[in-house]
Amino acid sequence: MQNLSSLLESTTPQYSLEIPSTGENKSFRPFLVKEEKVLLLAQESNDENQIINSIKNTVKSCVADIDNIDELTPSDLEYIFIQLRSKSVGEVVSPTIVCPETGESVEVNLSLNDLTIKRDKNHTKNIKIKDDLIITMKYPTIRMIQEKNLSIDQNASDFYDLIVECIEKIQTTEELLDADFISFEEKNEFVENMTNSQFKKIMQFFVTSPKIEYTIHYNTSDGVERKMVLNSIMDFFG
Repeated sequence: MQNLSSLLESTTPQYSLEIPSTGENKSFRPFLVKEEKVLLLAQESNDENQIINSIKNTVKSCVADIDNIDELTPSDLEYIFIQLRSKSVGEVVSPTIVCPETGESVEVNLSLNDLTIKRDKNHTKNIKIKDDLIITMKYPTIRMIQEKNLSIDQNASDFYDLIVECIEKIQTTEELLDADFISFEEKNEFVENMTNSQFKKIMQFFVTSPKIEYTIHYNTSDGVERKMVLNSIMDFFG
C-alpha cells in the first residue's frame, strides 16, 4: 500500500527567493502543517530562543541547499522566514504591539509583501579608523548571537564582544592582517584602546547594517493616530 503522505508530494508548490546578503537564488516550498504546529508552540512559549530555533528548523526543512543555517545573518533569516510565511499561511499578519505612549495593546494588520530590506546608503564594511588604518567588518551570524545569548534585535551598544568577533581584516600601510589568525584577546585589547570617536565608527557598521524595517500606523483608544517602527522578526511573527 502506498504511503498516504507521498500522495501529497506532487501538490506542494515550489517558489524561489534571493538571499539578501549574498544574492544567491534558492528554491523553497511552503511549510507544512507539522512545521506550522512547531512554530505555533514556539510562539506560545514566548521564549525568543525557542522561537528562533523553530524558525531555523523550518527554514532548513523548506529551503533547498542552505549548507549551514547558523551562518546566516539575522536579516537573511528574517527575510527568508517572511517569504516562507507569506507563501505558507498568507501575506497578511496581525501582530499585537504595545503602544509606548499609552501602554495599551493594539492589534495591527500588515502585508508581508510590503516588507523589504532597508539599506543605508552610507553603510560600509570598510571603516577608516585613521589615515593609515582601515578595519573591514563582517556581519554577525545567528550562531554568534545565540552562542552569546544575545537578542536578535538587540541594540548595537550591547554587542561589545560580538563587535570584536566581527572584525574581519585590519589594513595598515604595510600589511593586511586576517583577523581569523589573531586571538580574541588581542583583538579585544585593540578595540579597548580605540578612542570614543573611533569606536563610534565601528558601531555605525552595526547601526546601519541592512535590516527589515516597517513603519506601522495605528490608533489608540484616545483617538490619536500614532506610528511605530517594526524591525525585528519577533514583530512579524504574529
